[in-house]
Amino acid sequence: MGNSTGDTRAALVAAASKLLTQGGPEFVTLRAVGAATGVSRTAPYRHFADKDDLLSAVAAESMNRLTEAMRAGAADLAAGGTPLYRACLGYARAAMESPEHYRLMFGDFPINRPSAELERAADECARVLYDLVGEAQEEGALAGGDVREAGTLLWAALHGLVDLTLTRHLHEPRTVDGIEAMPTLLAMALGNWVCPKA
Repeated sequence: MGNSTGDTRAALVAAASKLLTQGGPEFVTLRAVGAATGVSRTAPYRHFADKDDLLSAVAAESMNRLTEAMRAGAADLAAGGTPLYRACLGYARAAMESPEHYRLMFGDFPINRPSAELERAADECARVLYDLVGEAQEEGALAGGDVREAGTLLWAALHGLVDLTLTRHLHEPRTVDGIEAMPTLLAMALGNWVCPKA
Protein backbone atom coordinates (compact mmCIF):
# COMPACT_ATOMS: atom_id res chain seq x y z
CA MET A 1 0.00 0.00 0.00
CA GLY A 2 1.26 3.50 -0.79
CA ASN A 3 1.70 5.99 1.97
CA SER A 4 -0.46 8.81 0.63
CA THR A 5 -3.73 9.78 2.27
CA GLY A 6 -5.62 8.86 -0.91
CA ASP A 7 -3.98 5.41 -1.05
CA THR A 8 -4.88 4.68 2.57
CA ARG A 9 -8.48 5.82 2.11
CA ALA A 10 -8.82 3.73 -1.06
CA ALA A 11 -7.42 0.68 0.74
CA LEU A 12 -9.87 1.16 3.60
CA VAL A 13 -12.81 1.43 1.19
CA ALA A 14 -11.61 -1.67 -0.67
CA ALA A 15 -11.38 -3.59 2.61
CA ALA A 16 -14.85 -2.44 3.62
CA SER A 17 -16.18 -3.54 0.24
CA LYS A 18 -14.69 -7.00 0.71
CA LEU A 19 -16.10 -7.27 4.23
CA LEU A 20 -19.50 -6.21 2.89
CA THR A 21 -19.38 -9.07 0.38
CA GLN A 22 -18.47 -11.52 3.11
CA GLY A 23 -21.10 -10.61 5.67
CA GLY A 24 -23.24 -7.61 4.77
CA PRO A 25 -23.22 -4.13 6.34
CA GLU A 26 -23.21 -5.45 9.90
CA PHE A 27 -19.83 -7.07 9.17
CA VAL A 28 -18.25 -3.71 8.29
CA THR A 29 -16.72 -1.79 11.18
CA LEU A 30 -13.92 0.74 11.32
CA ARG A 31 -11.95 -1.61 13.53
CA ALA A 32 -12.38 -4.57 11.16
CA VAL A 33 -11.44 -2.44 8.16
CA GLY A 34 -8.32 -1.19 9.94
CA ALA A 35 -7.31 -4.73 10.83
CA ALA A 36 -7.89 -5.94 7.28
CA THR A 37 -5.64 -3.25 5.82
CA GLY A 38 -2.93 -3.52 8.48
CA VAL A 39 -3.03 0.16 9.41
CA SER A 40 -2.95 1.52 12.94
CA ARG A 41 -6.13 1.28 14.99
CA THR A 42 -6.65 5.02 14.73
CA ALA A 43 -6.03 5.34 10.98
CA PRO A 44 -9.62 4.57 9.85
CA TYR A 45 -10.90 7.32 12.13
CA ARG A 46 -8.68 9.85 10.39
CA HIS A 47 -10.46 9.11 7.11
CA PHE A 48 -14.03 8.37 8.20
CA ALA A 49 -16.08 9.98 10.94
CA ASP A 50 -18.00 6.78 11.68
CA LYS A 51 -19.50 3.66 10.11
CA ASP A 52 -22.09 5.67 8.16
CA ASP A 53 -19.29 7.68 6.58
CA LEU A 54 -17.41 4.52 5.62
CA LEU A 55 -20.50 2.80 4.22
CA SER A 56 -21.37 5.95 2.28
CA ALA A 57 -17.98 5.74 0.59
CA VAL A 58 -18.58 2.08 -0.31
CA ALA A 59 -22.09 2.84 -1.53
CA ALA A 60 -20.86 5.78 -3.65
CA GLU A 61 -18.23 3.59 -5.28
CA SER A 62 -20.88 0.91 -5.89
CA MET A 63 -23.28 3.47 -7.35
CA ASN A 64 -20.56 4.70 -9.70
CA ARG A 65 -19.97 1.12 -10.88
CA LEU A 66 -23.71 0.71 -11.48
CA THR A 67 -23.74 3.91 -13.53
CA GLU A 68 -20.74 2.75 -15.56
CA ALA A 69 -22.46 -0.60 -16.18
CA MET A 70 -25.45 1.31 -17.59
CA ARG A 71 -23.21 3.43 -19.81
CA ALA A 72 -21.26 0.40 -21.03
CA GLY A 73 -24.48 -1.48 -21.71
CA ALA A 74 -25.96 1.41 -23.67
CA ALA A 75 -22.81 1.64 -25.78
CA ASP A 76 -22.61 -2.11 -26.51
CA LEU A 77 -24.11 -2.19 -29.99
CA ALA A 78 -23.39 -5.91 -30.35
CA ALA A 79 -25.88 -6.72 -27.59
CA GLY A 80 -28.89 -5.71 -29.71
CA GLY A 81 -31.95 -3.73 -28.66
CA THR A 82 -32.15 -0.05 -27.83
CA PRO A 83 -29.57 1.81 -25.75
CA LEU A 84 -32.12 2.02 -22.92
CA TYR A 85 -32.73 -1.74 -22.98
CA ARG A 86 -28.99 -2.45 -23.01
CA ALA A 87 -28.43 -0.01 -20.14
CA CYS A 88 -31.16 -1.69 -18.08
CA LEU A 89 -29.63 -5.08 -18.78
CA GLY A 90 -26.21 -3.75 -17.76
CA TYR A 91 -27.73 -2.41 -14.54
CA ALA A 92 -29.40 -5.74 -13.75
CA ARG A 93 -26.27 -7.78 -14.42
CA ALA A 94 -24.07 -5.48 -12.33
CA ALA A 95 -26.56 -5.60 -9.46
CA MET A 96 -26.77 -9.38 -9.54
CA GLU A 97 -22.98 -9.71 -9.61
CA SER A 98 -22.68 -7.70 -6.37
CA PRO A 99 -25.83 -8.37 -4.35
CA GLU A 100 -24.51 -7.10 -1.00
CA HIS A 101 -23.44 -3.83 -2.60
CA TYR A 102 -26.83 -3.49 -4.29
CA ARG A 103 -28.62 -4.10 -1.00
CA LEU A 104 -26.40 -1.53 0.70
CA MET A 105 -27.57 1.05 -1.82
CA PHE A 106 -31.24 0.08 -1.98
CA GLY A 107 -31.99 -2.38 0.82
CA ASP A 108 -33.20 -2.19 4.37
CA PHE A 109 -29.89 -1.23 5.99
CA PRO A 110 -30.07 2.52 6.59
CA ILE A 111 -27.13 4.81 5.94
CA ASN A 112 -28.42 7.45 8.32
CA ARG A 113 -26.24 10.30 7.05
CA PRO A 114 -25.44 9.80 3.34
CA SER A 115 -22.32 11.68 2.31
CA ALA A 116 -22.24 14.38 -0.35
CA GLU A 117 -20.17 11.91 -2.40
CA LEU A 118 -22.98 9.33 -2.27
CA GLU A 119 -25.62 11.95 -3.12
CA ARG A 120 -23.57 13.02 -6.18
CA ALA A 121 -23.20 9.40 -7.30
CA ALA A 122 -26.95 8.81 -6.95
CA ASP A 123 -27.75 12.00 -8.87
CA GLU A 124 -25.42 10.97 -11.70
CA CYS A 125 -26.95 7.48 -11.89
CA ALA A 126 -30.43 9.01 -12.11
CA ARG A 127 -29.26 11.53 -14.72
CA VAL A 128 -27.89 8.76 -16.95
CA LEU A 129 -31.20 6.91 -16.72
CA TYR A 130 -33.25 10.03 -17.42
CA ASP A 131 -31.08 10.90 -20.43
CA LEU A 132 -31.58 7.42 -21.87
CA VAL A 133 -35.33 7.58 -21.22
CA GLY A 134 -35.51 10.98 -22.94
CA GLU A 135 -33.59 9.69 -25.96
CA ALA A 136 -35.86 6.63 -26.19
CA GLN A 137 -38.92 8.89 -26.08
CA GLU A 138 -37.53 11.12 -28.82
CA GLU A 139 -36.89 8.07 -31.02
CA GLY A 140 -40.39 6.67 -30.40
CA ALA A 141 -39.01 3.63 -28.58
CA LEU A 142 -40.73 4.61 -25.32
CA ALA A 143 -44.03 6.31 -24.57
CA GLY A 144 -43.87 10.07 -24.10
CA GLY A 145 -44.55 11.97 -20.93
CA ASP A 146 -42.51 13.47 -18.13
CA VAL A 147 -38.99 12.04 -18.29
CA ARG A 148 -38.59 11.88 -14.51
CA GLU A 149 -41.92 10.11 -14.06
CA ALA A 150 -41.15 7.63 -16.84
CA GLY A 151 -37.64 7.08 -15.50
CA THR A 152 -38.96 6.55 -11.98
CA LEU A 153 -41.49 3.98 -13.19
CA LEU A 154 -38.87 2.19 -15.25
CA TRP A 155 -36.39 2.14 -12.36
CA ALA A 156 -39.06 0.79 -10.00
CA ALA A 157 -39.81 -2.06 -12.40
CA LEU A 158 -36.11 -2.73 -12.96
CA HIS A 159 -35.39 -2.66 -9.24
CA GLY A 160 -38.33 -4.98 -8.58
CA LEU A 161 -37.03 -7.54 -11.06
CA VAL A 162 -33.52 -7.35 -9.61
CA ASP A 163 -34.63 -7.44 -5.99
CA LEU A 164 -37.03 -10.36 -6.48
CA THR A 165 -34.27 -12.23 -8.30
CA LEU A 166 -31.70 -11.54 -5.57
CA THR A 167 -34.13 -12.66 -2.86
CA ARG A 168 -34.87 -15.81 -4.90
CA HIS A 169 -38.56 -15.09 -5.30
CA LEU A 170 -38.30 -15.39 -9.09
CA HIS A 171 -37.66 -19.07 -9.63
CA GLU A 172 -39.12 -22.11 -11.33
CA PRO A 173 -41.67 -23.62 -11.14
CA ARG A 174 -43.73 -20.82 -9.54
CA THR A 175 -42.34 -18.11 -11.84
CA VAL A 176 -39.67 -17.94 -14.49
CA ASP A 177 -36.09 -17.90 -13.27
CA GLY A 178 -35.11 -14.26 -12.79
CA ILE A 179 -31.47 -14.64 -13.80
CA GLU A 180 -32.16 -16.59 -16.99
CA ALA A 181 -35.25 -14.62 -17.98
CA MET A 182 -33.96 -11.11 -17.16
CA PRO A 183 -33.22 -10.14 -20.81
CA THR A 184 -36.68 -11.29 -21.92
CA LEU A 185 -38.48 -9.70 -18.98
CA LEU A 186 -36.77 -6.34 -19.58
CA ALA A 187 -37.55 -6.48 -23.31
CA MET A 188 -41.21 -7.24 -22.53
CA ALA A 189 -41.45 -4.43 -19.98
CA LEU A 190 -39.94 -1.88 -22.33
CA GLY A 191 -41.98 -3.19 -25.24
CA ASN A 192 -45.18 -2.55 -23.29
CA TRP A 193 -44.16 1.12 -22.89
CA VAL A 194 -43.50 1.79 -26.58
CA CYS A 195 -45.47 4.60 -28.19
CA PRO A 196 -48.50 3.24 -30.04
CA LYS A 197 -48.03 3.51 -33.80
CA ALA A 198 -50.33 5.91 -35.62
